[in-house]
Amino acid sequence: MTLTSKIKTLGEELGLDIIRITHTQSFPEVEKRIMESIYKGYIPLPTLEHQKKDLLSPVLKSFSKVKKRCDPLSILKKGKSVISVALGYLIEEEEGKWIKDEPVGRIAKYNAANFYYEIVLRLNKIINLINQETAFQYKSKSKSCYVPLVEKPLAQRAGVGWYGKNGIILTERYGSWVVLGEIITEVELEIDSPLNKDCGDCRVCIDSCPTQAIVAPYLIDRNRCLQYISERLMKVPLEFRDKWGDILYGCTICQEVCPRNKGIIPKKFKPTYGYIGLKIPLLPLLNFSEEQFRKYFAHNQIAMRSREVIKRNAVIALGNLGNPSSIIPLIKVLEEEENPLVRSHAAWALGKIGGKKSRTALEKALKNEFNQEVKVEIINALKMF
Repeated sequence: MTLTSKIKTLGEELGLDIIRITHTQSFPEVEKRIMESIYKGYIPLPTLEHQKKDLLSPVLKSFSKVKKRCDPLSILKKGKSVISVALGYLIEEEEGKWIKDEPVGRIAKYNAANFYYEIVLRLNKIINLINQETAFQYKSKSKSCYVPLVEKPLAQRAGVGWYGKNGIILTERYGSWVVLGEIITEVELEIDSPLNKDCGDCRVCIDSCPTQAIVAPYLIDRNRCLQYISERLMKVPLEFRDKWGDILYGCTICQEVCPRNKGIIPKKFKPTYGYIGLKIPLLPLLNFSEEQFRKYFAHNQIAMRSREVIKRNAVIALGNLGNPSSIIPLIKVLEEEENPLVRSHAAWALGKIGGKKSRTALEKALKNEFNQEVKVEIINALKMF
């Protein structure tokens, strides 16, 4: 049995759903596409505090990073092969343990647990096999989740799947409900071919995106993508807040409507590492200290985000759910929260829910608020009555 066959056999034994192999050539066409999206403003650039003192513009800095991301050899200089794998994350939902009528927020399916941790554990066991079979003569590196490498183009080239028009990799058996991972190794392995598949004339994901973030097939405007916005501390545009629904973190609408994702049977196992489930009570999150936040989301990817991001998401969801039990907690956020962005979204939520208590609190806050942007939000919220 060849090393390639041993790797694939072990991958199956470890529970990896797809395991394919490709070469380490760079992706100049992907690099060009990413840079075009940056120039068009579809991929926001980080703001530089001292741009005048910096020799390179944000675009040039991004170009350097993108170039590295599109070249597997930037991870391992003498790499010869990339082992690209996928692990299905569609699992059976548990019954909620929250109180009846308690407002809860939705978590994107891939964030129900830390599936990336699960995939890396398996990748490291494959690396152990490679080391043993080659007497440790070659280097190998495993990667998954927010890595400095273009994972989806690698998965497409290896034949793991093909691109859906929402920019997400689709697989034959598991749809797009998969997380990706890869091993870059100096060992030369047998290469697989890409799948000759696409989505044809289907555009359900494009038409179903509530914010029209899919501006063209395979082209996503992150400024409009609820998934992207839910991860970052930024002002959520007013026109998006009603469409936000009960989201606490992430958005999978474009995946849920995809015909390729219909009829896929959820797995009957519950991962333990970073498991938080698919719905979370919202009101307790408003009072979480930093320590409580880190403990609650420990080992889950959400812990990579700031507490203020999740509080902002929670108050928008509470506004949309409209449960009167949320009014007093939201008033407390409006009066006591240090972060002005969270306060401003709490003002919107109170205006959305309405009622005498909400109006009185907003009028009081308008007199005491010192931040001009929050004041504007309060004024807009009062216009909702």
